[in-house]
Amino acid sequence: MEQQIQDLVDSIRKEGLEEAEKQRNEIIQKAKAEADRIIKEARDNAAKMIDDAAKECALREQSAKASISQAARDVSLSLREEINRQLAAILSGEIRSSFDKDLVKKTVLSLIEASLKDMDIEISADDAASIVNGLSGELATKLKDGLELKVGNGASGIRLVSKDGSGYVDFSSSSLSEILMPYLSQSIKEQIFSE
Repeated sequence: MEQQIQDLVDSIRKEGLEEAEKQRNEIIQKAKAEADRIIKEARDNAAKMIDDAAKECALREQSAKASISQAARDVSLSLREEINRQLAAILSGEIRSSFDKDLVKKTVLSLIEASLKDMDIEISADDAASIVNGLSGELATKLKDGLELKVGNGASGIRLVSKDGSGYVDFSSSSLSEILMPYLSQSIKEQIFSE
């Protein structure tokens, strides 16, 4: 009987050990499965974070390139505008300096002799004194016959204005600069900005 008890105890112990071993294996399998799931989830999250970071970097790089390209266009346009401004100032200065008092005086005298009765002649305040001083008595009488010599507040040069205000012809230095600038600009653009 003792043997039976011993067999029974051994059998219970064996069943207990087998049950414990079985539970232990189940726990280990569940732990391994949970660990594998956590590792896979971590790897997936890491891969997603890397992918998101790569997309963000690509987007920022594209944005930076677009910003640099825009800045380059802005600088180019600003440079062109500044060059055109400088050229306009140089051209205007050259034309203004070529309108010496003697040239303006001779032109006004020629216009007065042409008896342009429907026109007024406007001259700049700077040119007025030398022109009035240079008028002879005969030319002064033509002025009395209806031709008017007016002092304008514009740039040096001459401006013929119709008495009824319907039109004018401007030979001032600023007007001639405006007329010549587009041609000069095109020429300069072809030389400087040829691509």
